Amino acid sequence: MSKNRSPRLSKKLKLGEFKEFGFPFSAELTKEIDMQAQEDLIIALLEEVIEPRKLAIGGWIDGGFVTTSNNGSTTEEDQKAVGDWLKANKALKNAEVGKLVDAWYE
Repeated sequence: MSKNRSPRLSKKLKLGEFKEFGFPFSAELTKEIDMQAQEDLIIALLEEVIEPRKLAIGGWIDGGFVTTSNNGSTTEEDQKAVGDWLKANKALKNAEVGKLVDAWYE
């Protein structure tokens, strides 16, 4: 049984028509690299994909969650852009991008 909520409360709780979607990702390093090289990779991901698309990331280069930096949902195009970048990077292997899931309650 669903609860009767006002649209205002549904919006605050990110429910129903106000759901926001994001997606998980994971990758493995092809070889052991130092923390500075890992930091360089995450900065490149941020500068080349995440920030231009107005996305936000939680995690590190080997895995995390991507959502929008403002209200709203990520798109399949965002998934593809992140996945393509991860797969094209020679320092990473077994890169995977998950399906769109509820960013607040999944």
